[in-house]
Parts: sequence; structure tokens; C-alpha cells
Amino acid sequence: RVTQADLDQQRDRLLLLRSLTFTLLNDFCSQHKIMALPPQYGDLGKDACDLFSKGFNFGDVKLDVSTTSASKTTFKAAATSHGDAADSSSRRVSGNLEIERKVFKSDDRDITVNCKLASDNTVNITSTANNFGVENLKIKATGNFAPHSGKHCGKVQGAYKRPYLHVTDDVVYQGDGFTATLSGVVKRCGFYAGYQASFKQQQGALTASNFALGYAAKDFTLHSTCLNHGTEFRGSLFHSINPKVDMGVSLRWAAGADGAHFGLASKYNCCPGVTLRSKFNSEGELGLSYKQELNPGVNVTMSALVDTKALALPSHRLGLALDFSA
Repeated sequence: RVTQADLDQQRDRLLLLRSLTFTLLNDFCSQHKIMALPPQYGDLGKDACDLFSKGFNFGDVKLDVSTTSASKTTFKAAATSHGDAADSSSRRVSGNLEIERKVFKSDDRDITVNCKLASDNTVNITSTANNFGVENLKIKATGNFAPHSGKHCGKVQGAYKRPYLHVTDDVVYQGDGFTATLSGVVKRCGFYAGYQASFKQQQGALTASNFALGYAAKDFTLHSTCLNHGTEFRGSLFHSINPKVDMGVSLRWAAGADGAHFGLASKYNCCPGVTLRSKFNSEGELGLSYKQELNPGVNVTMSALVDTKALALPSHRLGLALDFSA
């Protein structure tokens, strides 16, 4: 016969076991310096993505200038020349001017306003508020307007993060309706899982359903995701071999495709002010990049894309970028 004392004893044992389990998990996380606060869904696998994208501007000539005034107002100007280098008539130039200022700031709250004017005759104004009303809540409102055509759209983004949880909500409104995107990421002791779904009013159905799983440690990140209702798979690996060398691997496969797309990228900080990058994919494309800090705040980046399957053909591309900041 089970008495009340026996039930109380079993309950105490379960409570003790749960307490020991959480203690061991927290000790494991502390010893391995694993951050409990997860990134938002769009930043999952970002370290590997940056190895394949940053520092490469094939076929473009870019100029970026940024400065901050004494009143803490930031000014950024950018210009890019696109097109075929062999055909000057096909090249086009685009640019933008961006002004950003914190209009309010206290110990834990702030409001930032950003205004961006682009050469395609569009105006973009963004206002961001942090920790207003609810701690760790970020709200961003963006409005885009094209005076020459009268077209306009708006976007409201919200993000709420707590230990082991990061939730976001994006609502985009255009003339024909709105699109809502919801996402959430949970993380515990390096392991994380995320889900993202998009709903489009015009279609009245989910237009995207994505799921991600991964593990992030101190020196490496393993990431995988299923896109478009499970019809496409992507995976990546980022490894910081040492403070100077980073390596990344990417894999992409879609339903109905003949094969998978594979890529390998690396970054090497060979000496102060010099960064070398390279990447190679299964299509035989080799990307190389060289970044040099000429002076404090002045950087030049040169990149090249070589088609190793057609070395004799004029399909290779070069890129140049200058960055001035003060």
C-alpha cells in the first residue's frame, strides 16, 4: 500500500533530480562559454554566410564614405558602378546618402531615426525604439516613398528576446495588401531550433515555411535549414581554426535538382591591416579577395572571380571597393 509519505518522498526525489539536471546543464554551458541568448532567425548561420559574401564585389566599383559629427549624427554615402567592364555603355551608377541620429537615449532605452535618399528617387525613413514598455523589446518602423511614381510601402518589425528565446514579427504593407512573417528561435547549451512562416494576404495562404536546426560552440557553428515547405535543404559549417584563420563550408540541394551545390570559403588575417579571402564552389568558380588598410579609416578591397572551367573565355570579373570612415 502506497502511503502519503511514500508519495512525498518520490516527489522530493523528482524535484532533486530536476534540480541536479538543470545545475549540470548550466555548469556545462558556463564551462564551454556558450551564450544562452540566441540570434534571430535571419542571423542563423550568419558566420558561414559572411565568409561567402563579405569582401567580394565582382564586376562592381564601389565607394563608401562615412563620418560622425560631434553631435553623434552619422552620415554615410555610397556609390556603385555596375555592368560589364568591357562595354562602357552598359554600365550604370547608383548611389545613396544615409543620415542617422539617436534622438533619445537614457540608461536602457533609445530611439534612433534613419533617413536614406537613393539615386533611384526613393526616400526611406526608419525609426527604431529599444526597451520601451517591455524590456528587451525592439520595434522598428520603416516607410518607403517614390515621389516620381507615387508608390509607397511600409514595414513594421518587432523583436523580443529573452534567455534561450528570440521571437520576431515583420509586417510589410504595399498597395495590394500585406505580408506577415513570424519567426522564433530557442537555444539551450549550444543547440538551437528555429521556425519561420510567411503569410500573404493576396494569396490567403502560407507562402513560406522554413525550419532550422543547429549547434553553436565557441569555435564552430553547424547549421541546417529546410526551406519552402521542405523542398530545399541548406547546410553550413563555420570553424574558427585560430584567431587568424576562419573556414566555412556550404551545401545546398533542391527537390528535382540533378545534384547538390557545394562551396568552400576561407579568411586569413595574415598581418595587421591585411585580410585575404577565397572561395570555390562546385560550378568551378574561384573567388579571391585582398583587403588592405592604407591608413586608419581608409581601406581598399580588390576581388576577382575566375571561371576555372573556361579559362580562355572572357567570363572572369574584377571588383574594386574603397572605404573611408572617420
